[in-house]
Amino acid sequence: MNTSELVSKSMDIIVHYYQNDIQPFVDVMHEEIDWYGPCEGQIIHSKKLLTQTFAQEDNPLTFETIDMKSSLLWKERDTCEILVTFLMDTFYPDNKVIRCDQRILLNWKEVWRTDEDGHRSVEPKIRTCFIANAIPMDGRDMIYPVHFADMPVAKMFSMTPAVKHLTIRGRDNSLLYLADNEVLHVKSVGHYTEIYCVNNTYESSEGISAIQEKYPDVFLRIHKSHLVNPAFVQSVKRYEAVMTDGSSVPISTRKYAAIRRQITDQK
Repeated sequence: MNTSELVSKSMDIIVHYYQNDIQPFVDVMHEEIDWYGPCEGQIIHSKKLLTQTFAQEDNPLTFETIDMKSSLLWKERDTCEILVTFLMDTFYPDNKVIRCDQRILLNWKEVWRTDEDGHRSVEPKIRTCFIANAIPMDGRDMIYPVHFADMPVAKMFSMTPAVKHLTIRGRDNSLLYLADNEVLHVKSVGHYTEIYCVNNTYESSEGISAIQEKYPDVFLRIHKSHLVNPAFVQSVKRYEAVMTDGSSVPISTRKYAAIRRQITDQK
């Protein structure tokens, strides 16, 4: 079982899933798949029933996934579980947007198939799909949401959908799928990089030069160890860029004037 391939494939399936393209998901469903949706009563057993249910779905909603991470939890000889976590914005026809913190657990199992010529081969199929939305957590709580009743209900977030996504290898062999309008800056730390986002910070095994080469239209290199997303630069002081979250990123002294012009031009 090629788990690295399945980690990547799981993320790709979910990206398409929330682009209202469920065919990649259908293609890898086990015939006896168990699907547990995020809402009350959403439990469906078998590929036949699940595809029938999706065929009846007709809605005007669109979705945007943010800060996606796909990770292998465990594996055995012919099965494994992969967890995909991300923020998801749901766009409604009345221009409202609601964000939820979603987790999808996929259980992959190898099954034998026989082609028309009688040749047998093994294919990984999704045996279980479990979807959950995290509820807000009060800082006073540890495990159980004791103070949940004290918290406000769902809040509205940004109305602007992400226009580009970055796919970057995580330091723990996961895959990160990040919206470009959520990434503030990138820092080189020894043999890995730290990626600072609006809601989280991630570690990547990819070098800072590799990230810059992959996404030159997103990042500007202002120092040998730092990339910034110019959209999040609030101001430029002497030899440093001040980001919208209040953090400061050093600017190369030798290239300060040129970098300052580049940031101004890209704002």
